[in-house]
Amino acid sequence: MTTQTLETRLREKIVTETPRPGFETRIQAMAREPFAPEKKGFIRRFAVPAMAVLAIFVVIAPGGKPSGEAVTVAPIAVEPTNVAITESINEAPVQREIRGLKNDARRTMSLFQKALPSFPISKKQQEE
Repeated sequence: MTTQTLETRLREKIVTETPRPGFETRIQAMAREPFAPEKKGFIRRFAVPAMAVLAIFVVIAPGGKPSGEAVTVAPIAVEPTNVAITESINEAPVQREIRGLKNDARRTMSLFQKALPSFPISKKQQEE
């Protein structure tokens, strides 16, 4: 946009629509009327806020006590093996790593058996 077109736009006379003939009379009639507050009914003034408060209490209220006793499962203690500690001192590092991986696999399978009793286990893993 050049300065010339901008200047011509600014100098143009703005044409506005004339309001309808009854518009001014309606505004004057509204200005002459005395202010009357809106009449709210009993339901809008008292019942709706009371129902809102009641709904909040229903949502926030605790559900009640559980019907049965609490079920707690005590973890089974792990038995330490002292033999593996004395054998690992005399072994090569690779052999210790292999034995450690086998022990980890055995522990993992026992955890799977406890957590998922229906989990199928191959016969080879049951023999170890």
